[in-house]
Amino acid sequence: MKRLLFMLVIFCASAFVFAQDDSFQIPEKQKKSLEWSGNLDGKYSAMQMRTGSPFYQLQFPDDLSDYLSQYRMELYLNADYRSRDMGFHLKTHSSYLNDTNAQFDLFEAYGNYNFSLNSALRFGKQVFNWGKGYAFNPVGFVNPFKDPENPELAQAGLLAVSFETIKSLNSNWLQNVALTAVAIPPLENINDRYAEIENTDFALKGYALLWNTDVDVMGYFSGDGSAKYGADFSLNLKENIEIHGEYAYSPDDTVFRFAGGMPTQSVEDGNSWLLGVRYLNRWNTTIIAEYYHHDFGWTENEYSDYFSLIETAVQNGMLPHNLSDMTSDMTQMQDYLYLKITQPEPFNWVYFSPSVYAIYNLKDKSAIIGAPLSYSPVSNFSVIFWPTLIVGEEKSEFGSKQLQSKFDLWMRFYF
Repeated sequence: MKRLLFMLVIFCASAFVFAQDDSFQIPEKQKKSLEWSGNLDGKYSAMQMRTGSPFYQLQFPDDLSDYLSQYRMELYLNADYRSRDMGFHLKTHSSYLNDTNAQFDLFEAYGNYNFSLNSALRFGKQVFNWGKGYAFNPVGFVNPFKDPENPELAQAGLLAVSFETIKSLNSNWLQNVALTAVAIPPLENINDRYAEIENTDFALKGYALLWNTDVDVMGYFSGDGSAKYGADFSLNLKENIEIHGEYAYSPDDTVFRFAGGMPTQSVEDGNSWLLGVRYLNRWNTTIIAEYYHHDFGWTENEYSDYFSLIETAVQNGMLPHNLSDMTSDMTQMQDYLYLKITQPEPFNWVYFSPSVYAIYNLKDKSAIIGAPLSYSPVSNFSVIFWPTLIVGEEKSEFGSKQLQSKFDLWMRFYF
């Protein structure tokens, strides 16, 4: 409780101090606006399955065809209400497979109040985007899950109260500073309605534009877990070359390891970091390359033990009760290389934007390779053809996936 009170004092004090604005402003007439936007997606997927994989046998215990398909509709509906000092923002997602399999998700629903032009308070379900990485974010302590195959895909946010302020400075070496403070209520684990107040989490991020370099330092303080600390940077070496990096440290974090081929929980200190570059050449080709490492990932031997555990469990029909905890991260091992190349309108093909990306596991040499091909012949309409290949040895991370290849066809209407 003392920790909670201390963090509340820091949160409130930072909001009060940084929200002060000594400049006098004549009140203006409130300008109000309400905007609706969104998109409707139709997605058809043809999948070649890896039927020999124990993960396939775990998901599909019945003997199925090597080739499966899926058709689904997805609706993204957004609303934004704004006045001079207040606003409300809503983002929803609905998916439809059939009449018995439909789902509604609330991605964002928050209100904001602007104390001044430089300071604002937000409350509700909101999405944070901490970190400078494109495919991975070691310092994304409050970020939603990011899919490295589609990092720009909209995701559900976090229920929180946040305060953000920014100030400009008249200095040759320090141009801007900013502070973000986030309070995160605990999950309702008592009768699905109540929670222990002492389990409230807090996150703080400080930003500075230092010698033309964007720098952030951040911390995450959990009521019932370990703390996390991190920093990131982004620097434009030239107009067309940018480098970025992230570093995160987590003391006393709970991770899954393997001892004697069986899963065990251990408490460890660990580091995660990322180093990347973004390059734009004179043909308008964008290249993004990133190296990502995290200590809490498994080694090759540990993944082999995990694979054998699943293989044996499927054969015996007895699955580990903590299987979902062990597989919560898409990238389960330690070292990855990400590469994406995008070339809009090649050969003067107007409205066509192809790209290719690869996620490469440096330890076991397995990879995911995709090539999204986007074509927008008219306004507010796009067609995307997205082939994906998953390659690797039988017991490698990606080579053991249920999928062997996938071909997606999207039709997207914007409004």
